[in-house]
Amino acid sequence: MQLVLVRHGETEYNRADVFRGRLDLPLNERGREQAEAAARYLEGEAFEAFYSSPMERSMQTARAIAAPHKGRVEALEHFIDVDYGEWSGKNIEEIGKAWPEEFASWAEDPENTVFPGGESVREVRERLEAGLEWLASRHAGTVLLVGHKLINRMVICIVLDLPTRGIWKVEQSNGAINVIDRGERGWVLRRMNDVAHLRGLESNDQRT
Repeated sequence: MQLVLVRHGETEYNRADVFRGRLDLPLNERGREQAEAAARYLEGEAFEAFYSSPMERSMQTARAIAAPHKGRVEALEHFIDVDYGEWSGKNIEEIGKAWPEEFASWAEDPENTVFPGGESVREVRERLEAGLEWLASRHAGTVLLVGHKLINRMVICIVLDLPTRGIWKVEQSNGAINVIDRGERGWVLRRMNDVAHLRGLESNDQRT
C-alpha cells in the first residue's frame, strides 16, 4: 500500500494561531486554493480510495483532490483532529496563562499530556496506530488520507518508530503532501511536507 498523506488547507483559525481541534471550521480562500493546487499536483495518481478526517476542513480538501478522479471520500474517525477540550478556540498565550503546568507538559513531555476536558496524547497515538493498521489490512494500492497538523505529525512518528516527543521534529504545513509506503519491512517514509505545488500559496508558519 502507498499512503498519500495530506494536511488540510488553511482556515482562519490557522491564520490566528488558535488551537482548532474538534471545532469544525471550513477552509478559507487560501485554503481552498491550496486544496485545488494539491488536486492538480496529484491528478496523475491512480488512487484506490479516498479517506479523510471527518472535520469539514479536511473533507473539503479531500473532496477537491478526489474530484478529478470522480472519487468518493470516506470519513475515518481514527484520524479526526485531537480533542483539545478546554484549549479549543484559545491561542498559546491564553493557554499558557490559564494552564501553565499542563502547557509546560505539552511542550516538554507530550506523551504524558492530557488536555483539560479532552483526550490524552496516548489515546490519540493508539487510535492512529489502529487506523493505520486498518488501512494497511484493507488496501494494496495508493490511498489518499487528509488529516491535521498534529495528527499527521504523529502518523509520521509512528511510521518512523519515533517516540511521541518526535512530533516537534516534524513539520506539516497547510496543504503539504507526504508519501508513505507499506511493504514487507513495514512502513517507509518516502516524502515529507512537500509544498512544491503551493508556490505563492504557502501559509505563514504557525506554532499550533
